[in-house]
Amino acid sequence: MKSSFMKIASQVIIVVTGLVLIIAAILKIHQLLTEPIISKGFWESWEFFLIQIPLELGLGIWLVCGLFKKAAWMLAVLAFGLFIAVTLQKALSGAESCGCFGMVKVNPWITLSIVDIPLFLGLIIFRPKGLKLLPPPWPSKWHFFSIAIPTFIIFSIIMPYLILHKPLDRTDKYEVVKPEEWLDSETWLMLKHIDIADSLQSNIVVVVFYSVECDTCQETVPLYDQMARDMAGSEDAIQFAFVEIPPYASEEDNLVPTDTPCLRGRLDSSKIWYMQTPLIVLLREGMAVKFWQGQTPQLEEMLDAVFAAPAQ
Repeated sequence: MKSSFMKIASQVIIVVTGLVLIIAAILKIHQLLTEPIISKGFWESWEFFLIQIPLELGLGIWLVCGLFKKAAWMLAVLAFGLFIAVTLQKALSGAESCGCFGMVKVNPWITLSIVDIPLFLGLIIFRPKGLKLLPPPWPSKWHFFSIAIPTFIIFSIIMPYLILHKPLDRTDKYEVVKPEEWLDSETWLMLKHIDIADSLQSNIVVVVFYSVECDTCQETVPLYDQMARDMAGSEDAIQFAFVEIPPYASEEDNLVPTDTPCLRGRLDSSKIWYMQTPLIVLLREGMAVKFWQGQTPQLEEMLDAVFAAPAQ
C-alpha cells in the first residue's frame, strides 16, 4: 500500500511540475509577443528569454509525457534548485516580481513558498524509485514519436516566430526609454514629453525620474530632496527636478514632499513608458551629458560629471 501511494504521489508531483513549467513558458511567450523587455542585465534580457522558454517548455513536456522518467526527474530537481537560488536572490534584493510568469507579477517570496520550494521538496521526497536513469528498456515507438514529432513541430514554429516578431521599441501606445540615445542629441529628446520642460533648459539640472512603485526611488527621492535643501542659497547650487512617470500617485502617496525646494513635473501619460527607475539625468543647458539608471549617484559623482562635461 505504501509503495503504491509513493508511486502515485511521485507521478502526480512530476506531472504538476511539468504543467507549472509549461504554463510559465506560455506566459513568457505571451510577454515576448506583447511587450518589450527592459534589460537589467543578461539574465533578464530578451535574449535570455529566448533561451529559457524552449528549456522550460521542453522539460515541462518531457515531465508530463512520462518518457525516461528518472532522467526527467533529475533535470527537474536541478532546475528547481536553480529557480530557488535565483528567486531567493530577487526576494532579498526587494524585486517586485520573480519574473517567472511573464506579465503576471508574483512576489518572489510567494513564488518561493508556494511554487519553488514545495515542488522541489515534493520531487525529492516522492522521487521515482526502481527506475533506470537511461534505457533499456526503450519506450514503444508509438509513444516516443507521438510526443517527439508534435514537440519538434511546436518548437520549429514558436522560436522563429518569437525571433521575427520582437515588439517595437516605440509605438503610439508605449516607448522603451533608451538613455544612451540622449547623449548624442543636441537637445534632450524627452523635453517635449515633460510638463516643466521650460524650467529644465537652462543652467545645470539633475532630473530624477521616479515612480511610487519603485523601491529604490523611495530612498532616492528623500536623499536628493535633502541635497537640494542643503544646497539652497548657494550660488553654485545644482537645481534638482523630480519627474513622475505614469501611473501617477495621489498627492498623499507621492514620494516628493509638497514643500520640496526642487522642481516637480510629470512625464506625458498619453503612452506607457518602459524605463528602469530611478533614472537620473544630468542636464546642462537642456542637453543630457550623463545618466544613471537604476542607481543613486552621490553628490560628488554628479559634480565630477558636471566638471567633466564640456561647456556648450
